[in-house]
Amino acid sequence: MPRNLFLILICLILFNAPSLVRAETCNERSKKVLFHSCDIHANVSLKFFPLEFKRDRRDILSITGAYSSGDRFGVEGLAFKAARLISLRFKGWDGALLISPNGNPQIHNVENIQFLGHKYNLKNISDRRIFIEKAQDDGWSMIQSHLLITDSVLDLLVIPNARRFIRRMFFTDLKGWGIYETKTPVTLYEAALEIQKNLNPYMVINLDMGAYNYCQINNNSNFDSCGDLLTSHKNLTNLITIRLLKNN
Repeated sequence: MPRNLFLILICLILFNAPSLVRAETCNERSKKVLFHSCDIHANVSLKFFPLEFKRDRRDILSITGAYSSGDRFGVEGLAFKAARLISLRFKGWDGALLISPNGNPQIHNVENIQFLGHKYNLKNISDRRIFIEKAQDDGWSMIQSHLLITDSVLDLLVIPNARRFIRRMFFTDLKGWGIYETKTPVTLYEAALEIQKNLNPYMVINLDMGAYNYCQINNNSNFDSCGDLLTSHKNLTNLITIRLLKNN
């Protein structure tokens, strides 16, 4: 057989052979989560007390974000929205959810925040002061919480006799970012294992639930409850809202 004809036959076999590994589509991944940015263009905003519960028709999902204080009213952890400083109660929690001025989310370890060309360790008071000033000046927003996965690796330990609850988490992965909720009550460690198995995310940060389990999801412009709020709406201190971009 002439060499050129042999090469043509090989190419035809390779290009027409069935793929041995089929990439997961956006739609398949989206079925596992409350929201995934994979095929829906949206942005994120952090909202703080006093909260308005009137929904825009472009809102997709609104949920509680940072923890609220149990013995005093307010957001726990470092929190700000652009120039508005919400809380300086910095916690030892290792997770930071940052929202850019145009609504793009990022998750960082507080000891290693790569931000605007500089690295910050927020456990260092001097670093924290400089970071807050620069982030606020540039219109960024932030809340704190526990990291469950960092750089695709579990970032927590097994706690004996840990309590089980439905868990909700904000994550980033190779296809974008989104909100994941467990189907059954689990420990934080079990929640991390579950989302790792289902999505193999890059970063995962835990969100507040419990008594503050506020969740409203858009169902054809009718907002349905997707959480069991066990306290008054007046007690809510902060929300994460995902909204369709205007060009959608």
